[in-house]
Amino acid sequence: MALRDLSPADLATPRFLELLRMAAELPDEELARLRDEELPTLSIIGAVGDGGLDALAAVRIREDGLEIEYIASRVRGLGSALVSELRRRHPGVVIVAETDDDAIGFYRRLGFTDVPAPADPRWPGRPRYRCTLPAL
Repeated sequence: MALRDLSPADLATPRFLELLRMAAELPDEELARLRDEELPTLSIIGAVGDGGLDALAAVRIREDGLEIEYIASRVRGLGSALVSELRRRHPGVVIVAETDDDAIGFYRRLGFTDVPAPADPRWPGRPRYRCTLPAL
């Protein structure tokens, strides 16, 4: 399993779209817009095995740290491996993410602290959390 930056060719694969669908939970037309308009502004890493792409993390690099915008994995343990890789690549920075009840346990297991976050119109009616992993 290799953890590496994803190329434009990787982003065009059906496996990438499947993982993005898992991460964003949006209809296909929104996923296409997301892939074409938002993802080019993000840094995207993935876990690639013999069968292709198995996990992705798309992050926004900010002055005050990293913000995980999208993360998804088809294989248990690869999401945490990607967060560890982000910490290795960006030592000394805070990592933040916003999530809902579906993934809050994942972030807590990795040592993120969380506070309630404002509602997100993309996911109406879902409680949101702002998760923070302090710098090492």
